Amino acid sequence: MIEWLAIPAMAFGAALLPKKKLSDEKKIQMIFENRKVGINKGDTFLHPKLIRKYNHHTYTTYIYSLPLGVPSEAFEAFIPVLKDGINKDVEVDFDGVLKINVFEQGLPSSWKYDDDLLRPNKWEIPIGKNHKGTLYHDFEKYPHILVGGVTRFGKTVFIKEAFYSLLINQMNNAEFYFLDLKGGLEFGKYLGLPQVKSVASDVFEAAEVLSGIVENLKKREKFFREKGYTNIVDTPITKRTFVIVDEGAELSPNIIAGEGKKYAKFCQAALSEISRIGGGLGIRLIYCTQYPTKEAVPMQVKMNIVTRISFIAAAQIASMVILDEKGAEDLPSIPGRAIYKIEKNRVVQVPYIDDAYMLKKMEERENDIIQAATNRKPVNHDRSDEHGENKTPSANP
Repeated sequence: MIEWLAIPAMAFGAALLPKKKLSDEKKIQMIFENRKVGINKGDTFLHPKLIRKYNHHTYTTYIYSLPLGVPSEAFEAFIPVLKDGINKDVEVDFDGVLKINVFEQGLPSSWKYDDDLLRPNKWEIPIGKNHKGTLYHDFEKYPHILVGGVTRFGKTVFIKEAFYSLLINQMNNAEFYFLDLKGGLEFGKYLGLPQVKSVASDVFEAAEVLSGIVENLKKREKFFREKGYTNIVDTPITKRTFVIVDEGAELSPNIIAGEGKKYAKFCQAALSEISRIGGGLGIRLIYCTQYPTKEAVPMQVKMNIVTRISFIAAAQIASMVILDEKGAEDLPSIPGRAIYKIEKNRVVQVPYIDDAYMLKKMEERENDIIQAATNRKPVNHDRSDEHGENKTPSANP
């Protein structure tokens, strides 16, 4: 009798013992099996096969070989399933093999900018922090950026961070033209800086500023032809011109009535030309909008901008306009959380910077900023002007 009772007693005791926690490797394998990730081969089903595993300081990389016939694109929709199943942040990449990075900690929900992020004398800005460190964008490699996402989630903060970083890194060489189409409220306060050449606050002022930039662009083209230059990065020219558009939808002819419509058409045509040929001539474009639609982002602008940044999007279609793929609509509702895309998507937390910090730091460096502008060569508008500086004439769209 005692022996007969021992078996169920032992079974009951075993049931009370805590279950062994599954490793991430086992979880991934179970997810493959449960979701039938793989391909049929006769009577068997072939799943991705783990071939290597690397333990890093803050994450682990699992490398799988894929059965022939399984497309790598199939795993893009699989990422949310992995994240939910493992309950950790994951990153999936495919380079002949399937790589799954599993991170032990999530991204910070906020991150303050400080001057340690600066890279003096370079044309690089901090884009954000991801699981592997801080990502930087180099305007010498990728001269333009397209930015989108709903309001209050980081677009204007990103512009300020980019502006401040470029200004401090390259006080002698950077100049800025702002199309601040929120009435000039965000960037009008910086108009007193010698590096800030213009701040347009509406479509009419934007047309005037862009008219001057396009005229300047033509002069640069002529100068480059005479010198035999093809790309400014391969020349001794050190100056770069940044055209920054905050709320490009305000330049859409579809939403502007009356006299402003023709000015809006001119603005979009000018921005398209800048995006198409300005990069090689030293003109960089940062184009931002909270309404990412085909009307708000001219096709020529979009086609000529490789780098995209999307904060949380209101709908899948908005993500498609900015990134050419879905995903931004699924970002968490965290200000500063964004997708940075060049050759692939990377989720980042963009550093937060405010006017108080910028003005304080600029005040500390005021003498340096003024001296930097004073040290520039005198403006010369004839063809010997290698920097291509130009005053802004009246627009005639």
